[in-house]
Amino acid sequence: MGETYPSFTVAAVQAASVFFDRDKTIDKAIRCIEEAADKGAVIIGFPELFVSGHAGLWYMAKRTNPLPLQGKLFKELVKNGVKLPSPEVDRLCAAARKAHAFVVIGMSEVDTLYPGTLYMSQLTISDKGEVMAMRRKLVVTAIEKLIYSNGDGSHLQVHDTPYGKLSALQCGEHASSLSKYALLAMGAQVHVAGWPSFPRNVNGEGQSDSVQFRVRQFAHEGKLFILNSCGVTDQQNIDFCCDTQEEKDNIVSEGGGTAIIGPNGQYLAGPIYGGEAVLTAEISLEDALPGKMKHNVLGHYSRWDVLNLNFNREKLSPFGNMPVEKADPACPSAELQETRTMLRDLNDKLDGLAENLRHK
Repeated sequence: MGETYPSFTVAAVQAASVFFDRDKTIDKAIRCIEEAADKGAVIIGFPELFVSGHAGLWYMAKRTNPLPLQGKLFKELVKNGVKLPSPEVDRLCAAARKAHAFVVIGMSEVDTLYPGTLYMSQLTISDKGEVMAMRRKLVVTAIEKLIYSNGDGSHLQVHDTPYGKLSALQCGEHASSLSKYALLAMGAQVHVAGWPSFPRNVNGEGQSDSVQFRVRQFAHEGKLFILNSCGVTDQQNIDFCCDTQEEKDNIVSEGGGTAIIGPNGQYLAGPIYGGEAVLTAEISLEDALPGKMKHNVLGHYSRWDVLNLNFNREKLSPFGNMPVEKADPACPSAELQETRTMLRDLNDKLDGLAENLRHK
C-alpha cells in the first residue's frame, strides 16, 4: 500500500511576554506548552523574542526621543536575556519533554563569551527535551539594530523530526528570498514563523496585512505548513513601555494575527487578532504533494544550472583561522558533522591497518 503520511497536530502560540521579566515569561511559556500538549500538539511555535519581550514597542510608543534612556533598557534586556546552557533553558527543555513536543521559542540570547552581546534567537527543543539549536537572526531590522548583533550562516538549519523537517525564521526574515530558499533547499516541510506584536496605531495600518502576505506566500512557494506565531500587547506591556497616558491611549489594538497555514497558502486555523490563544490544526505532509506536482521549486520547477545559491555556513569568529568546531561545538554545521564522520571512519581504517601490521 506504499508509504503512509500520518496526521498530527501542531500549535501556534499567540501571547504577550511579561516585559522584561525572564522568569515570569518562562512560567507563561510553560503554561502555553502544557495547554498545547493537552490539545495534542507535537510541534509548538512561539512569537519572536517571547522571552522576555520585543523592545520595538518601547521605542515606538514614546512621543519623545527615547535614545538617552536606552542604556537603562539595554541593562534590563541583558539581565533578562537567556544563555545557553542555563537553568532557564533547562526549564523549557523539561516542559518540552513532559509535553512530548518539539518547541520553537523566540528569545533574547546573551552571548556567553562576549558579555553585552545580544542576539535575536529561536531556541528549538526536541520532544525528548534536548536542545537542537539556538538559531540567531541573520540580519536584525530597524530599531533592533540599536540592540542586537547579527547571526551567521551556521545557525540557518533545518532539523529532522518524526513529523517532517522543521525550520524557523523570525519577522522580517520572511522578506529575505535567499534565506527562505536556503531552508527549502534543506528540505523544510513544517516552518515556525515568529513575530512580535504590531499594534495598529503604533506600527501602521498595513503591517498586519504584510505579515499575512509574507507567510502565505512562503507557504505557497515552498509547499510548507507554517505555524505563524504572533505576539500581542497587553496592559503590562503598555504600562512598561509608555511614559504618559497619551502614549498609552494611542495603543488601540493588541496586534496578533496568529494562524496555521497550509501548503497552498490557505488558512487551516486563524488568523486571530487580539487576545491570547493556543491555536491548533491537524495536518498531514501528504497534503503538500498535489501542489508539488504542479510547482516544485526544488524539483522539476527549478533550474540549478541557471540559478543557484551560494550559502556560507561558516561560524564567524574574531579569530579568522579558528576552526568551526572550536567556534561553536554545540551547533555544528552539516558539513562539519560529515567531516567528523569521515575522520572517524578514516581513524578506524588506520587502526585496522596498524593492527594488521602488528600481527605480521
